[in-house]
Amino acid sequence: RRPNVTGIDLEKAKVKYDDKTGIIINDKFQTSNSRVFSAGDCCSQYKFTHAADFMARAVIRNALFFGKEKHSALLVPYATFTAPEIASVGLYGSDLDKKGIKYRVFEKHFKDNDRSICDSDTVGLIRYRVDAKSDKILGASIVGTGAGNMIGEVTLAMQSGTGLSQMASVIHPYPTKSEVLRQAGDLFNKTKLTPSSKKLLRGLIKAQR
Repeated sequence: RRPNVTGIDLEKAKVKYDDKTGIIINDKFQTSNSRVFSAGDCCSQYKFTHAADFMARAVIRNALFFGKEKHSALLVPYATFTAPEIASVGLYGSDLDKKGIKYRVFEKHFKDNDRSICDSDTVGLIRYRVDAKSDKILGASIVGTGAGNMIGEVTLAMQSGTGLSQMASVIHPYPTKSEVLRQAGDLFNKTKLTPSSKKLLRGLIKAQR
């Protein structure tokens, strides 16, 4: 799949392009002709309709309203509508490894989700990739029925700086598949119970008996 950018006299407009990757833009969506902007599949590695939509919005703000939107700041989720569905947002483990970023993985499987069990549809999981020293969500992947619908909540969390620990406090209707988003947060919070804090908690419980 290649962008169709040849044969439209871009050279006359002094707009540079590559036959394979398309129109060349800077981080503000400007082409080599600073008065010409570009968005969508013809200039970006994100070949998704929803990504093109938000790039176009950014271009309008930058071109007409002195905006400062950046291509590099786009947080683009994707979904592949196979059976089961696959959805992801943020960085993969391989990306984090290449960047030398240390991270932890937290997984919750649908086989442990009550709605999935009731529907006899237990294939899949959610996998969070979280900063090694905090609850910052660096990326997430979901495999299973409804993955494309659920990834939006994770994208919102990442966009707003909501950490995995806070995700555990978001009440979801019961029983729903989306509870796995919160339950993975519970798994993270359990890691904050150090041996000393566990000992202290046992002591408090014992004192109250």
